[in-house]
Amino acid sequence: MLGKIIRSLALFLLVVFAVPALAQTTTDPAATTDPAATTAAATAGQVEVYAGAYILRLTNVSPRDGTFDVDMWVWFRWKGNSVNPVETFELANGIITNRLPNPQTMDGDFNYATARVQATVYHQFDVRRFPMDNHVIELEFEDANLTENQLIYIADTGTSLDPGVSVAGWDVALLEPSVKSHVYDTDYGMHATGESAAVYSRFTLPVSLERTSYGVLFKSFWISLLSVVLGLLAFLVKADDLDARFGMGVGSIFAASANSFVISDSLPQTTMVTLAEQINLIAVGVIFLSVFISIWSLRLRYKEQEDASLALDRWAMLILGVVYVALNVLVMLVDLS
Repeated sequence: MLGKIIRSLALFLLVVFAVPALAQTTTDPAATTDPAATTAAATAGQVEVYAGAYILRLTNVSPRDGTFDVDMWVWFRWKGNSVNPVETFELANGIITNRLPNPQTMDGDFNYATARVQATVYHQFDVRRFPMDNHVIELEFEDANLTENQLIYIADTGTSLDPGVSVAGWDVALLEPSVKSHVYDTDYGMHATGESAAVYSRFTLPVSLERTSYGVLFKSFWISLLSVVLGLLAFLVKADDLDARFGMGVGSIFAASANSFVISDSLPQTTMVTLAEQINLIAVGVIFLSVFISIWSLRLRYKEQEDASLALDRWAMLILGVVYVALNVLVMLVDLS
């Protein structure tokens, strides 16, 4: 009887302790999956595409319209047959107006394809420092169909500018190409995907436009300069010679104002006071002060204080000339916008 009790107790202990221990040693294979293996599986379908470009022309660079045109060759190198990037790439910041792909060929182990592309590209030009403004314009390439999980760009070697590329008023230089992820915070209405955002690989070609000459400054403001000079020369005319004295000053104000309208028409709408507007405001302000001082000088002559009137004219011409030059140097050296 005692032996049966001992055997029953031993069987109970075996069930209580041995079975759970056995269950712990039999682990679900999915629970022990290597995280690195999981990452590799997620990117197994990702195709690396080497991309480059040779820019032939940059034309119609328009800060006012916020656009420029580009003519270039682009190329792609990749392995496998699951993608055809030369047919599916797009400019994220522009519109391709003409695409002429060449037949696909092989470059060693890589598929190789090129296309001649003409496009209009959009860019928000910062004109606060016009006409001494520098810019970095960009060409942003993305695949129109494949997300970053399916296709990722790599900047290829050989990307460059043709030596004949020029843009009037700027020196042109190609900067370092780059690749980054661009997130579109939308599922484009495809709710079944379960993704709240789409990530695409973006290949960017930056091109710098740098002012290296004061020629544009002179061409833009020679009328304003001439208007100020004429306004100051009016001080050499006697204040009681009304037609000549005040005609020169008032005419100078209208000339400077007209020049301001012409320059503003060539720039985009902005709430900031640009360098061009600052230079024109200085010109109009100096001419207005010259007219005000002419009235003061005329009143002195009416009081028969001719010597005081002549002295006022001489000092006003000198001081206003110095102030005009100094203020222009200040706004060109210091960004007051």
